[in-house]
Amino acid sequence: MVIRGILENSLNGQLCIRGFAPIKELARVSQADYRYQRDLIGDRHDIIDFLEKQTYLFFPEIILGYKFKHDFDGKQKMEPLAALQAGKKYTSSVDNVTFSVKNIDFKNDDVSRKSIVHIVELYLPEASISEKPFQRIDGNHRLSAAEQSDNEKVERMIAPFCIIVGTEFYQGAVKQSNTDTTEFDKSVKVFFHNINTKTIPLTSEENLKVLIDDKESFPDIELENIFGAKYPLMTRRLMDKASVDLLDGIKPVIGSCYRSFYNEIFSMAIERGLIKDENKAVDCVWNALQAVSVEYTNNAKLRSNHSFGLLSALIYCRIRGKDLFEHFKNWILQNHIFEIEEVRASSLINIFEKIISQDIKVFVAMPYFSDGEVEEYNKIYHEQIAKIKKETGRNISLYPIMCQEGATSDQIQDIINKIHNCSICFADVTTNNSNVSYEMGWARALKKNVILVLRKGTEKPKSDYQNDTYHEYDDTCRSVSLGKVIYKNIIKVLKDNYSLESNEKNE
Repeated sequence: MVIRGILENSLNGQLCIRGFAPIKELARVSQADYRYQRDLIGDRHDIIDFLEKQTYLFFPEIILGYKFKHDFDGKQKMEPLAALQAGKKYTSSVDNVTFSVKNIDFKNDDVSRKSIVHIVELYLPEASISEKPFQRIDGNHRLSAAEQSDNEKVERMIAPFCIIVGTEFYQGAVKQSNTDTTEFDKSVKVFFHNINTKTIPLTSEENLKVLIDDKESFPDIELENIFGAKYPLMTRRLMDKASVDLLDGIKPVIGSCYRSFYNEIFSMAIERGLIKDENKAVDCVWNALQAVSVEYTNNAKLRSNHSFGLLSALIYCRIRGKDLFEHFKNWILQNHIFEIEEVRASSLINIFEKIISQDIKVFVAMPYFSDGEVEEYNKIYHEQIAKIKKETGRNISLYPIMCQEGATSDQIQDIINKIHNCSICFADVTTNNSNVSYEMGWARALKKNVILVLRKGTEKPKSDYQNDTYHEYDDTCRSVSLGKVIYKNIIKVLKDNYSLESNEKNE
């Protein structure tokens, strides 16, 4: 392999070779040093797509490090860097890497006040190439993406490079410690640090503004092609629809970064399958923005938080539906999440969705009255629990009461298992049934949420739990009376233990 480039001392005198080469060849001869490089971020299909599909494809030069191998005992007495600067040919006796320098004279000086350009021709034998001798200082993700791509466009792609050169010293085949080599290795790490920390990149908002606002240069179809997604196009349409100034409540949070904020909302909503009809996406998001803005205006606790993440999560939940939004909002308020200065929207949403998806089982311990009454009790409990599930969005269900179907099983063990797995246990202590007392005691020992109920006008509990809270229902209107007891008590348990919204005002 032959690599050609211009030789020059850059900035503080660091000797560099700058030129152009196929990006896949640069990838083939180089590797990252993960002792200081950050790990690759996944497969980075976004960069692969960028290389393969981007119309306006351009990026800064790839920066590599290379150490010539110099043998003290070899034929070459002049060290490689000195030979480079002197314009001499050099061949390493360690790995047979060879370079030569051609000086091209020009009649007139250029802006650097030099009339000579030094062209380096670097020859790498195959044995050297297999060792990947070049060290990736900047451009690791681009090179890794090029390696993964089998696209013909990428195969032909020429990339700019800068090779920072140093020397590695040998005594025969044994590498020697050397202060020059140590200093070069240190400098490479400092270069990496400076490249990644000293430059000030454009913010997401600045990047989006350049493209989204310029409709003349970037019409809708081209904007979509550049980003490879519809989100920026939807952001543009939302900006055309209404001004961010109309969102008084959340304007202090969004500020001037509304393009990147809108883009995040559209991206999250579509990727999570929240918006099926892309033609309705803009109206859907705008309606959610307005609704949440009103909430911020009316709620001092929400208004005190300026986190993009919290606001994004609230808007996401509002898009999902008003009921879910209310649950999420009150969960935020009840658990003081609004006091967290910065949170990730995806993390908040994932946690909340896990909470509301918890399997909340209800077990009912009651005496056997008759088949007809057991059937009626099942119906009453089932209807109320189904109502609660619909209203709250919680995954709550009833263990059918005294329903043993299928193969014969150990009924006692089955009851014990259900009590163990339930979250809420109703104990109907009417008639002071010993089985109910046992089941209730087992549930309380397991610290389940136990709710005692009693038919009005019947004998009070005889044991120590007669002093405990219990709720009476009128058996003459059992469906209504017991239904109310079931509903209000489950709701109270959900509020106390499962972050269900409170009816209290959160101002």
